[in-house]
Amino acid sequence: MLQESVFLLANLDNPECETFISLIKTSFPHTHVFSDRDDFLGIIERLAPKGSKDTPPLSVVFVEYSIFVEFLPRLNKILGKLDCILVVFSSERAVLEEAENVFEYIYTKHFSMPFFLSKLKNEISNRQKINYLKYEIKEFYGIGKSLSSEKDAVKLLDMIITSSINLTSSDAGTIYLVIDKNSYSWTSVKDGDCEDKILKFVIAKNMSVDINLEAFTSPITKESIFGYSVITGQTIKIDDVYKLPPNLDYRHNDSFDVHTGYITKSILTIPMKNHENRILGVIQLINKKKFKDEIIDYSNPDALSNIISYDYTDELLMNSLAGQAAVALQNNLLYRDMKKLLDSYKIQNSELEILSKKILKAHEEERKRIAREIHDGPAQAMANLSLKVDLVKKLMQNSEYEKSTQELDNLNTAIKSTSKEIRTLLYDLKPSFLDAGLIAALQNRFGIFEENTGIKVTFNVSGDDSQIEYYLASTLYRMVQESLSNIHKHADAKNVTVDFSINDNIIYVTLTDDGVGFDTMQQLKKSPGIRGGFGLGGLRERAELVKGKVDIKSCPGKGTCISICIPL
Repeated sequence: MLQESVFLLANLDNPECETFISLIKTSFPHTHVFSDRDDFLGIIERLAPKGSKDTPPLSVVFVEYSIFVEFLPRLNKILGKLDCILVVFSSERAVLEEAENVFEYIYTKHFSMPFFLSKLKNEISNRQKINYLKYEIKEFYGIGKSLSSEKDAVKLLDMIITSSINLTSSDAGTIYLVIDKNSYSWTSVKDGDCEDKILKFVIAKNMSVDINLEAFTSPITKESIFGYSVITGQTIKIDDVYKLPPNLDYRHNDSFDVHTGYITKSILTIPMKNHENRILGVIQLINKKKFKDEIIDYSNPDALSNIISYDYTDELLMNSLAGQAAVALQNNLLYRDMKKLLDSYKIQNSELEILSKKILKAHEEERKRIAREIHDGPAQAMANLSLKVDLVKKLMQNSEYEKSTQELDNLNTAIKSTSKEIRTLLYDLKPSFLDAGLIAALQNRFGIFEENTGIKVTFNVSGDDSQIEYYLASTLYRMVQESLSNIHKHADAKNVTVDFSINDNIIYVTLTDDGVGFDTMQQLKKSPGIRGGFGLGGLRERAELVKGKVDIKSCPGKGTCISICIPL
């Protein structure tokens, strides 16, 4: 079931739409159904954000085609203020010529609800990711604005810890600053030199427990988590502080938990480094929550299941935020260097904005790829199946039973083929396909590829994939998937050899086919924007997101070799 708000406007006197409306209400139990247009528009208008800073909630709106055409201008004016997925439906075939914002047109007499729900869930997921990125950029803009105007370091640190908690869905957070042991003035650590320096706890926030903590100081040693981060300059991510391996230098100090009843589980500790790589303190985030706004009841053991581990995105965001916090502190310590520090801040935000744009583009390209595969595969196949059914009906009516039996056999074969294509698409859309690891997922993909295309895949593996982060595994899987798709469409190959290895913390993947090949230089002249061949531009962009590289070698009549290398 989808959790988004669902609204439906239709002529309830039209019996042709009753079955479709019943299906929608079954799939979305909380669907609001309207027949009166003014009532419908009144409810929709209330969803619009009241202020320019508010984010409109994501809604799914179904409108019957005949009503949609009659009041399209008025509807467009309202929907333009909302984050809305618009679906138009009709019991008659129609062409939407002016409806640019329509996500889907449904012909109610011939459509697949499971297929539509899968497509809708994918659209909702993409919208949510885009909205989350917009939220992140807005938060960083607010931090940057404060950095340029706020001269009070305490207020600025309060804003940074609040933003850190919000961006990572943490339950709590603290900031420790490096101070001089003798003068108690703010200072910094370079290359682990902590002589005459200590850490001072200066600010904390807890979303579930209302506790005021007094400032205190602590020696900088590798025995504490925050001390280890200051000395080594490393970001520390811990899934469960009470299950740390005994061979680690640092340990979790459970005194706060013992005295308050709080239960610390996951931790993310980030050193605040300035542009000279000097560490001015650390930000420590505690207990990432599955549901951002949840208040955790630590007296209820079941509530602890909603505490989850921090991920790579959290590290990326917090390393950038920690850098900005360091800039703010340096601004107070060395005001005369403000211009230089602001330049450093701008570079950080520029890199984040570039990364955000690349992520948005990658999501959009993935969506387009799935749409192409659906259009070229199951969508066309379903249309052909319909024609075959009509043909069989005519043959049966004409008593041509032998031909009808033959056509039924053909129809059965086509249905099995289409079913394979749909299973392949569903497998790739499942969020759990990497649960067993990248190598296992690739083996499954190669098996499906061989079955669907007849192209034999030889898979050679060297190395352990257990240490590959999910975001890297997902990126590599998609790159291999896109490469296989290009081989199937363009190479006319009979065999593909895939070599997978991990050496010196670098993942190497090569795909070599025995297909027709092509002239890379000639292809580059024809399409310079893609930098070297069919689909290579998309592969390069995916690789750049994880600091990897892609190379392609090909020659007419001698096949093609695609090489991918990505650092762990």
